[in-house]
Amino acid sequence: MNKTICKVLLVDDSDDDRFLLRRLLKKHDQFRIVAEVCDGEQAIQYLSGHAIYSDREKHPFPDLMLLDLKMPKITGYQVLEWLQGQTFEQLRVMVLSGSFLPEDVAKSLELGAHAYEMKRALPSGESTLIPRLEELMDGRAHPVSSGK
Repeated sequence: MNKTICKVLLVDDSDDDRFLLRRLLKKHDQFRIVAEVCDGEQAIQYLSGHAIYSDREKHPFPDLMLLDLKMPKITGYQVLEWLQGQTFEQLRVMVLSGSFLPEDVAKSLELGAHAYEMKRALPSGESTLIPRLEELMDGRAHPVSSGK
């Protein structure tokens, strides 16, 4: 991955998963978390620059969004559907889900996610998730990991 800083938006209703992602990404200087939100509604507000997120100095637009699928209010699927009507060409989206059901993977990719990864990769993220994120940001990622 080139040496530019990748601004990351974490979108997950699980405090534990956000904690694991935060801990993992802080070890890698090329990733900087610009915000963490708990549901799809907040993700859309952040990406739109609405409400409390209108100041782009304080809330910069992300390069990468790590998106959970199953959340309250607005799901990850609904965020992906909303993104289809936007022009955020530089934004890369990796779905991080506890599900590896083929229909969840297929629907996520059909709705425009650039990559899909299992949440079980979080504890071993040094060896699995970080390389996948680097590949995604460099444009070399396969949409779905082997699931290992």
